[in-house]
Amino acid sequence: MNEKTKDNVEKKKRFKPLHIFRVFFVILIIILIYIATNFIKIFNRKTIKYYEVTSGEIVNVDRHTGIIYRDEHVETSTIDGNISFYVVNGERVNRGALIYSIGDAENVFEKSTLNNNDKLLIKQNVKKYVNSITDLNFANIYNVKHNIDNQLDEINIVKQLENSNFENEIDAKTKGYARYAGLVSFIIDGHEDEKYDSYTSDSYKRFDNTIINNKDNVVSSGDPIYKIISDPTFNIVFDSDYNYDNNANKLVNIKFVYEGLNASGRISSFIGSDEKKHFVILVDEYPESFIDKRVVEFEIENKKITGLKIPISSIISKNCYVIPKNMLEKDFETDENIFYKLSYDGERIRVNCNISKEDDNYYYISIDDSLSSLKYGDVLTNRYNDIYSLSTVRKLDGVYNLNKGYAVFKNVDIIDRTNEYAIIRSRTANGVSLYDHIALTATDVTEGDLIADY
Repeated sequence: MNEKTKDNVEKKKRFKPLHIFRVFFVILIIILIYIATNFIKIFNRKTIKYYEVTSGEIVNVDRHTGIIYRDEHVETSTIDGNISFYVVNGERVNRGALIYSIGDAENVFEKSTLNNNDKLLIKQNVKKYVNSITDLNFANIYNVKHNIDNQLDEINIVKQLENSNFENEIDAKTKGYARYAGLVSFIIDGHEDEKYDSYTSDSYKRFDNTIINNKDNVVSSGDPIYKIISDPTFNIVFDSDYNYDNNANKLVNIKFVYEGLNASGRISSFIGSDEKKHFVILVDEYPESFIDKRVVEFEIENKKITGLKIPISSIISKNCYVIPKNMLEKDFETDENIFYKLSYDGERIRVNCNISKEDDNYYYISIDDSLSSLKYGDVLTNRYNDIYSLSTVRKLDGVYNLNKGYAVFKNVDIIDRTNEYAIIRSRTANGVSLYDHIALTATDVTEGDLIADY
C-alpha cells in the first residue's frame, strides 16, 4: 500500500466518529426544538370549564294576581251571649254537625293546659314561617298568628271532645248546627255573596287578605259567626295582556307562589260588569289551603319550548363576514373549507376558515377566526372567476365550540330563554349539536385559544 492510500484510510478512520457526532447533534437540536414548541403550545393552552350540550326544555310562565270566588254561606247569631266553638278553622263537617253554642257563662269549658307535644307543634309553625320569610310575604305574619290561634283552639277542642257526652252537658241558650256540609271558616270579609261575573278591573282595590277572626268570646244578635264553603272548587279571576282564549276550556298548569303548590285548572274568559274581558280558572285542588284567602299570587305555565339547552353564560355576540355560498371551495381530502382571495398583483391566495353559520344563500365567518386571514375589503374569487368584496358584516349570537381542542365560534339559533338557560334549535347546518362541548363562560375564552383538558 502506497503512502497516499494509507493516509486516506487513516483520515477516514479519524473523521468518521466526528461525522456521526455532528449528525446526532443536529437530530438532537431538532427534537429539542420540537419538544420546546409543543411545550409552549401546551403551556399556552387554557384550562376552562365546559358544558356538554343536552336536550331540554324551558317552561314560560306568566305571573298574575287573582281574586277567589266560591260558594260560601255565612251564618249569623240570632241572640246575644257568650259563644264557644266545637270545630276548628278549616275543618270539614257534615250537615247538622254542632259548630257552636251561645250561653250566659263566659266559657262552657275551661281552657286546657298545653303539654310538650302541643308546644312543639306551635314552635314548628313559627319556625316554618321564619325560614320562608321574604320582603314579599312579610305581611303573612298575621296569617301565622291566625294559624297559631287555630292550633290552640284545636288542641283545646280536641281535649274537650274526649268527653263523649259533652253535647248533653252544654248549658246554652242556643246551639248552632251546620246547614251545609263543607269546610268551616271563621274568616269573613263581606264578599262571600259576590259572584265572579261581577268582577271588574278595579276589584283588586276592594279585596285584601286581611285576617278578620270572628271567634270572639261575645257575640251580639246579627253578628257573623262563621261560614261554610260548600263546594271544594273555586274560581280565580284575573286580568292579563296575554290572550288565553286559545286555551279556552283547556287545562292549564298553575303554581301558587307563596303557598308553593302546583295545581291544574280549566281556563275560560268572560265579560265582567265593566264590559271588559277577564279570565277565570276553575280549580278543584287544595280547597283547605285557600279558605282564608281572597287574593292569590299565581303563575300560569304558558308554553313549553324544547330543543338543545345551553347556559346563558355560554352565549356571546360576534361580528361575522357574510359570504355567498358560491365563493367557497371544499378540500375533500382534508375536509377543509377554503376561500381564495386576490392579492394586489392578482395572485390567488388560499385561505382556510371555520364556518360559524350556514343558511340557504350564505356562509358566515367570524372576523376573529383563527384559521382565516380575511380582512374587511378583501376581494374573493372562485373557480369561475367570480369576485366578491368583503363588505357585509352581521352580528350573530353564538358559543365557543371546543371539540377540536381550540375555541371555534358557532352560531346558535335561540328559540327562547330564561335568566339562566336558552333553548336553541337543533340540527342547524354548521351549528351546535347534541353532546358538543362548549365553553361554559364565553367571556373566559378568546376565539382560537388552545384548550387544555377540560
